[in-house]
Amino acid sequence: MNVSRRDALAIAACGLLDVARAQESGFPNRPITVVIPSTAGGSAEFIVRMLGDWLRERGRQGFLVDARPGAGGIVGTLHVATSKPDGYTLVASPNSPLVFHQITHGSMPYDPRTLTPVTMLTTQPLVMAVRGDFPGDSMAALVAFARANPGKIHYASQGIGGGNHLAALLLSKYTKTEMNHVPYPGAVPGVQAMLKGEVDFYMAPLASVLPWYRQGQLKIFGVGSPERHPDAPDAPTFRELGYPEDFILTVWTAIVGPPDMPPAVAEWISAAINGAWADPVMYARVRALGSDPGGGTPAETRAFIARELATWERIARENDIGKQ
Repeated sequence: MNVSRRDALAIAACGLLDVARAQESGFPNRPITVVIPSTAGGSAEFIVRMLGDWLRERGRQGFLVDARPGAGGIVGTLHVATSKPDGYTLVASPNSPLVFHQITHGSMPYDPRTLTPVTMLTTQPLVMAVRGDFPGDSMAALVAFARANPGKIHYASQGIGGGNHLAALLLSKYTKTEMNHVPYPGAVPGVQAMLKGEVDFYMAPLASVLPWYRQGQLKIFGVGSPERHPDAPDAPTFRELGYPEDFILTVWTAIVGPPDMPPAVAEWISAAINGAWADPVMYARVRALGSDPGGGTPAETRAFIARELATWERIARENDIGKQ
């Protein structure tokens, strides 16, 4: 889910009553910590730092970043799930800790459905990024190689059962190929592994591979957006390549907090972030990174995550993708 700058401004304005209530209670009177549940250096961390600077420049409390990688985002998200629900500890969570792990993990140390949605940070397509020296220049070439050489193709992910892994499993099932999974603790290590030739491809967030794609060090064989993406206009969509609608693959990051956060506090944070996305300079800076600003109210964010879970439960069921 992403909103226009005009919608973001309207959402920020509509949250003014709850913002006032939060401010009457003294919130926030210190910086808000946002956990990044992956290795340092990714686009989510950079964007959260940008937001923190934007807030401080306007005389508000900003954001502090706390990188807590591990277990495909579970370590960092668990820390937030068990934190005091006062609005001072949040997580910038990708799809996996909130949606995919419910589908692929037999058990989890927290219940994602009890977390407090705040707003969407960003959205972007998932792309099939391929090492630059792969002997082929198309998805068809990679699939043909994989079929002729079972087990010889290796792909990266950000952890077992995460979104990158699930997308690659979907590709393997659909193309009837046997490929080897190599999990890494975050997007940055996954990209570095591809650049070093340790793996052949990575179903990666566009922003995490865009600099190397622009430099010609990596190839993109497929893009998960409905239409070609303006940041990679030469790369075909999965739809163009004849793949079904399930290959419209979106990577998103949501800001969520512990269970039972006060609604006025969630609204204050949501309105602050929507206010940033209504700023044309901030909007452009995020777009330059290959991401689309998110936005939305807490209620809209909760509904969006519920729809994503229902969609991927169906995809997993129809493609015989079970617990890993």
